[in-house]
Amino acid sequence: MSDTSAKELVTQAVDRFESGDLDGAIDLARQAIDSDSRNADGFSVLGIALAQAGREEEATEALQRAIQTSPYTASHYYNLALHHYHAGHKNDAMSMAQEAIRTDGKHRRAIALLKMLEEQTHVEVAPYTTSLGDNRGSAYRYKAEESEGDGAAGKSDIEAPPIQAPGEQPPQQ
Repeated sequence: MSDTSAKELVTQAVDRFESGDLDGAIDLARQAIDSDSRNADGFSVLGIALAQAGREEEATEALQRAIQTSPYTASHYYNLALHHYHAGHKNDAMSMAQEAIRTDGKHRRAIALLKMLEEQTHVEVAPYTTSLGDNRGSAYRYKAEESEGDGAAGKSDIEAPPIQAPGEQPPQQ
Protein backbone atom coordinates (compact mmCIF):
# COMPACT_ATOMS: atom_id res chain seq x y z
CA MET A 1 0.00 0.00 0.00
CA SER A 2 1.21 3.52 -0.69
CA ASP A 3 1.51 6.30 1.85
CA THR A 4 -2.18 7.10 1.45
CA SER A 5 -3.70 7.70 4.89
CA ALA A 6 -6.83 5.99 6.13
CA LYS A 7 -8.64 9.34 6.06
CA GLU A 8 -7.73 9.87 2.39
CA LEU A 9 -8.83 6.32 1.57
CA VAL A 10 -12.19 6.96 3.24
CA THR A 11 -12.60 10.17 1.22
CA GLN A 12 -11.81 8.25 -1.97
CA ALA A 13 -14.27 5.49 -0.95
CA VAL A 14 -17.02 8.09 -0.44
CA ASP A 15 -16.23 9.56 -3.88
CA ARG A 16 -16.44 6.10 -5.46
CA PHE A 17 -19.72 5.41 -3.65
CA GLU A 18 -21.22 8.69 -4.82
CA SER A 19 -20.21 7.93 -8.41
CA GLY A 20 -21.92 4.53 -8.20
CA ASP A 21 -18.77 2.39 -8.04
CA LEU A 22 -19.79 0.19 -5.10
CA ASP A 23 -16.99 -2.36 -5.59
CA GLY A 24 -14.40 0.43 -5.66
CA ALA A 25 -15.92 2.00 -2.54
CA ILE A 26 -15.87 -1.36 -0.74
CA ASP A 27 -12.25 -2.00 -1.70
CA LEU A 28 -11.07 1.45 -0.61
CA ALA A 29 -13.01 1.27 2.66
CA ARG A 30 -11.41 -2.11 3.41
CA GLN A 31 -7.97 -0.60 2.65
CA ALA A 32 -8.72 2.25 5.06
CA ILE A 33 -9.66 -0.28 7.76
CA ASP A 34 -6.53 -2.34 7.03
CA SER A 35 -4.49 0.86 7.37
CA ASP A 36 -6.20 1.86 10.63
CA SER A 37 -8.40 -0.73 12.33
CA ARG A 38 -9.89 2.00 14.58
CA ASN A 39 -11.17 4.05 11.64
CA ALA A 40 -14.90 4.24 12.34
CA ASP A 41 -15.61 6.18 9.16
CA GLY A 42 -14.00 3.37 7.16
CA PHE A 43 -16.39 0.86 8.75
CA SER A 44 -19.31 3.19 8.15
CA VAL A 45 -18.54 3.71 4.45
CA LEU A 46 -17.94 -0.03 4.09
CA GLY A 47 -21.32 -0.77 5.67
CA ILE A 48 -23.15 1.76 3.52
CA ALA A 49 -21.56 0.43 0.33
CA LEU A 50 -22.24 -3.19 1.29
CA ALA A 51 -25.87 -2.32 2.03
CA GLN A 52 -26.25 -0.70 -1.37
CA ALA A 53 -24.69 -3.81 -2.93
CA GLY A 54 -27.34 -5.96 -1.22
CA ARG A 55 -24.94 -7.64 1.20
CA GLU A 56 -27.12 -7.11 4.28
CA GLU A 57 -25.32 -9.24 6.88
CA GLU A 58 -21.88 -7.86 6.01
CA ALA A 59 -23.30 -4.33 6.01
CA THR A 60 -24.86 -4.81 9.45
CA GLU A 61 -21.56 -6.10 10.84
CA ALA A 62 -19.56 -3.20 9.38
CA LEU A 63 -22.04 -0.60 10.64
CA GLN A 64 -21.98 -2.17 14.11
CA ARG A 65 -18.18 -2.03 14.08
CA ALA A 66 -18.38 1.69 13.26
CA ILE A 67 -20.49 2.17 16.40
CA GLN A 68 -18.16 0.03 18.52
CA THR A 69 -15.18 2.01 17.29
CA SER A 70 -16.78 5.41 17.80
CA PRO A 71 -19.75 5.08 20.16
CA TYR A 72 -20.33 8.83 20.54
CA THR A 73 -20.90 9.55 16.83
CA ALA A 74 -24.60 9.93 16.04
CA SER A 75 -24.18 9.42 12.28
CA HIS A 76 -23.01 5.82 12.84
CA TYR A 77 -26.18 5.00 14.78
CA TYR A 78 -28.26 6.79 12.14
CA ASN A 79 -26.63 4.82 9.31
CA LEU A 80 -27.38 1.54 11.07
CA ALA A 81 -30.94 2.71 11.78
CA LEU A 82 -31.50 3.49 8.13
CA HIS A 83 -29.95 0.17 7.09
CA HIS A 84 -32.35 -1.66 9.43
CA TYR A 85 -35.26 0.39 8.09
CA HIS A 86 -34.49 -0.52 4.48
CA ALA A 87 -34.10 -4.17 5.49
CA GLY A 88 -37.58 -4.09 7.07
CA HIS A 89 -36.38 -4.35 10.67
CA LYS A 90 -38.41 -1.46 12.05
CA ASN A 91 -37.87 -2.20 15.75
CA ASP A 92 -34.10 -2.29 15.29
CA ALA A 93 -34.31 0.87 13.17
CA MET A 94 -36.28 2.62 15.91
CA SER A 95 -33.76 1.57 18.55
CA MET A 96 -30.77 2.85 16.55
CA ALA A 97 -32.55 6.11 15.64
CA GLN A 98 -33.11 6.64 19.37
CA GLU A 99 -29.41 6.02 20.03
CA ALA A 100 -28.50 8.59 17.37
CA ILE A 101 -30.78 11.11 19.08
CA ARG A 102 -29.35 10.27 22.51
CA THR A 103 -25.88 10.91 21.12
CA ASP A 104 -26.91 14.13 19.37
CA GLY A 105 -30.31 15.48 20.38
CA LYS A 106 -30.42 17.70 17.30
CA HIS A 107 -29.71 15.02 14.67
CA ARG A 108 -32.53 16.01 12.33
CA ARG A 109 -32.41 12.99 10.06
CA ALA A 110 -32.61 10.60 13.01
CA ILE A 111 -35.50 12.60 14.45
CA ALA A 112 -37.32 12.48 11.09
CA LEU A 113 -36.71 8.74 10.75
CA LEU A 114 -37.92 8.10 14.30
CA LYS A 115 -41.10 10.14 13.73
CA MET A 116 -41.78 8.20 10.53
CA LEU A 117 -41.24 4.90 12.35
CA GLU A 118 -43.54 6.00 15.17
CA GLU A 119 -46.28 6.62 12.61
CA GLN A 120 -45.71 3.32 10.85
CA THR A 121 -45.49 1.16 13.98
CA HIS A 122 -48.00 3.08 16.14
CA VAL A 123 -45.41 3.15 18.91
CA GLU A 124 -44.43 6.51 20.33
CA VAL A 125 -41.21 7.29 22.12
CA ALA A 126 -41.81 8.57 25.63
CA PRO A 127 -39.65 11.45 26.85
CA TYR A 128 -37.01 10.96 29.50
CA THR A 129 -34.57 13.27 31.21
CA THR A 130 -30.85 12.65 30.97
CA SER A 131 -28.52 13.33 33.86
CA LEU A 132 -27.90 16.72 32.26
CA GLY A 133 -31.60 17.57 32.24
CA ASP A 134 -32.10 17.19 28.49
CA ASN A 135 -35.48 15.86 27.41
CA ARG A 136 -35.06 13.13 24.83
CA GLY A 137 -36.94 9.98 23.92
CA SER A 138 -36.18 6.55 25.31
CA ALA A 139 -38.98 4.25 26.40
CA TYR A 140 -41.85 2.98 24.27
CA ARG A 141 -45.47 3.73 24.80
CA TYR A 142 -48.31 2.80 22.51
CA LYS A 143 -50.40 5.44 20.83
CA ALA A 144 -53.99 5.19 19.78
CA GLU A 145 -54.45 3.72 16.33
CA GLU A 146 -56.07 6.91 15.13
CA SER A 147 -56.39 10.22 16.89
CA GLU A 148 -59.94 11.46 17.12
CA GLY A 149 -60.93 14.01 14.53
CA ASP A 150 -57.50 13.89 12.91
CA GLY A 151 -58.18 11.61 9.95
CA ALA A 152 -54.50 11.74 9.04
CA ALA A 153 -53.39 8.71 11.01
CA GLY A 154 -51.26 6.33 8.99
CA LYS A 155 -50.21 9.04 6.53
CA SER A 156 -46.69 10.34 6.43
CA ASP A 157 -45.33 13.32 4.55
CA ILE A 158 -41.82 12.46 5.70
CA GLU A 159 -39.74 10.44 3.26
CA ALA A 160 -37.01 8.13 4.45
CA PRO A 161 -33.88 10.27 4.63
CA PRO A 162 -30.84 9.27 2.55
CA ILE A 163 -27.93 7.37 4.01
CA GLN A 164 -25.63 9.82 5.73
CA ALA A 165 -21.99 9.57 4.74
CA PRO A 166 -19.42 9.78 7.54
CA GLY A 167 -18.62 13.35 8.50
CA GLU A 168 -21.77 14.67 6.81
CA GLN A 169 -23.73 17.15 8.88
CA PRO A 170 -27.51 16.79 9.11
CA PRO A 171 -29.34 19.37 7.01
CA GLN A 172 -30.30 22.57 8.79
CA GLN A 173 -33.97 23.48 8.51
